Parts: sequence; C-alpha cells; structure tokens
Amino acid sequence: MLRSLNKWLSCVDPLDRADAIFVLAGRENRKLYGLELFRQGLAPKILFSVGRFEIRRFSKMELPVPLDLLRIAADVPASKRHYFTLFDDGKVQVDYVQPGRFGTLTEIHALARWLDANPQINSLLIVSAGTHLRRLRLCCRALLRPSLKINFVAVPHSFSNPNENQPGSGAALGASLRELSKIALYWVLLTFRRTRNYRANAK
Repeated sequence: MLRSLNKWLSCVDPLDRADAIFVLAGRENRKLYGLELFRQGLAPKILFSVGRFEIRRFSKMELPVPLDLLRIAADVPASKRHYFTLFDDGKVQVDYVQPGRFGTLTEIHALARWLDANPQINSLLIVSAGTHLRRLRLCCRALLRPSLKINFVAVPHSFSNPNENQPGSGAALGASLRELSKIALYWVLLTFRRTRNYRANAK
C-alpha cells in the first residue's frame, strides 16, 4: 500500500533544460539537489524559497554567490522570515515573502507574482520531495499561467543525509496519509478560490 501511495504522490517528470529552477523550502537536500542541477547547466537561473528555519544553514552553503541571509533577516521577527533568493549571472537578489497559513500555497502564490515580474521565464524545473509533487501540481495548475512549461523533479535518495534517522514503515505511511489529507484540503481551498473568482468576474 505504501509503495503504491508514494508512487501516486511522486508524479515525477523527466529532467529537461528550463529557463529557471525553483526549489521549494524544506529539507536541505532539496537545495543541494537544486544546486547540482544548476551546476549541470540545466537552467541559467535558480530561485530558492528559504523558510525561517533554513536561513542560517542556507547562508553556510556553497552558493553561486556568497550570501549572508541571516544578516539580511536580522531585523525581521523570526516567525515572519521567508525569502526568495535568486542567483542569476553571478548576481544575487533577495525578496521578502510574507508567510501565510498554508506554506506550499504561499510559496506558489509568491512564485506566481515572481513570474509576473519575469515574463521572459517560459519554463521551470520545480524541485521538492517526491511525495510533495502531487500537491505542488495542484497548486501550480491553479495559480500559474497555463502556458508555463513545468517539469516537477524529486530529490533522489542519494541526496539524503545518511546520518538522519529514517522513519519506519509505520511513520512513513502516516506521513503519506497526512500528505493525502493536505491534498484534499488544498483541493477544497483552490476550488473555493476558483468559484469565488468566477462569481466575481460574472458580476
């Protein structure tokens, strides 16, 4: 059951070149894998979503351009810290993201605004955990422009920390079931949003 459920959740696309790589906030292995794809030349730009608990570690990573994100975030209350960090052509740009109640939804809303400000981006590689990809597809389909070409990429097991405690089968099943419940919640939220927008446009 767990294998079939995770296979359904992990709807992975083949790797392909894109205009930019977008890495979701979360475990450090997401960022390490995104950097590896960037170094392989799969995209000329890489955009990281960096949440409050990642800022210190992110600043210590071997980034394309050195960045002390902790210093930039120093005047922002810890609970309000979230940033988009773009590396492009030897330069770095940091933009504040207002945290929301639903993390993934907040990130894709912010990504939609970033794409509106960067209309030259026509294709993306989106990097996250495999079991996160089904929910990501749901959000991107609802919030990003339909013409955008997206390849959803899962972090391979080889980028996991070998010293990190791996969940047992019971814990792993529980995590996958929680992800299913999140998908159901997001479906309701996004359906309500579409209905509200349709009614507003019909007036």
